[in-house]
Amino acid sequence: MIADTGSPILLDATWAQGANLLSQEAGWNQVAADWSIFFTRGTVFGFIAGDRLVATAAALPFGDDLGWISMVLVTPEWRRRGLASRLVAACISALRDSGRAALLDAAPAATNIYASLGFVPLCSMTRWEGEGRGDGNSPTSPNGALKEFAAQDRIAFGADRRFLLEDFLSRPGSFLFQRARSFAMLRQGHITSQLGPILGEPTQAAAMVADAIHAASGRMVIDVLDAGNEIIPKLEEMGFRSQRSFTRMALDLKVLPGTPTQVLAAAGPEFG
Repeated sequence: MIADTGSPILLDATWAQGANLLSQEAGWNQVAADWSIFFTRGTVFGFIAGDRLVATAAALPFGDDLGWISMVLVTPEWRRRGLASRLVAACISALRDSGRAALLDAAPAATNIYASLGFVPLCSMTRWEGEGRGDGNSPTSPNGALKEFAAQDRIAFGADRRFLLEDFLSRPGSFLFQRARSFAMLRQGHITSQLGPILGEPTQAAAMVADAIHAASGRMVIDVLDAGNEIIPKLEEMGFRSQRSFTRMALDLKVLPGTPTQVLAAAGPEFG
């Protein structure tokens, strides 16, 4: 049994199923393949009660200079005991020990908590939700598109995420859209499909958003960053509605890395 004063433990992949159950319990959109990324490429901390995983948080390095903190989950009966704060502190230490700055996307209720840990707000993000039309052809990406997409993402995002993009595109139901030097990726989540990241020029991106909505079926979400505000009229035109907001925050950074004006929508709050 964990104690309220205990320290988080480092989890290995044998806890992946328990972690997936936690995110499903919370109504989050991650699938088992997402958790596999955190366990194989990142560091996952947790608290265990008996033989049950009751809380998690993950630190996912991107390149040598930064990492993403996410998957901060606590099952309802174990909340309000300080577990989440201790898990985030463990993630911060793991990133700092490797010389990396920490970034995250905070929900409104958590913004003040992260601010108390030293995180500063750098931009906002809004989740838009709607329905795919399912009346378009699946896109056929040109040869080499993933290589070009990953290279542009590294410049725009400010760190190398090729392993993440390759993983996304290898999954059934994932597609890459391209218009000139603008890109968007569509993948399937546990509850909805997710369109993002979206990179490039807003006018081209708006056309790609329409392509993706016509290609997809069922519920879709798109996490639009400040730089992507020009695609919002297209989302509204196609029946999407604003669902919730996030604040992108950083520790040990004063400005967003890369070229943030080129990052129009996120891969999701768990991946940046």
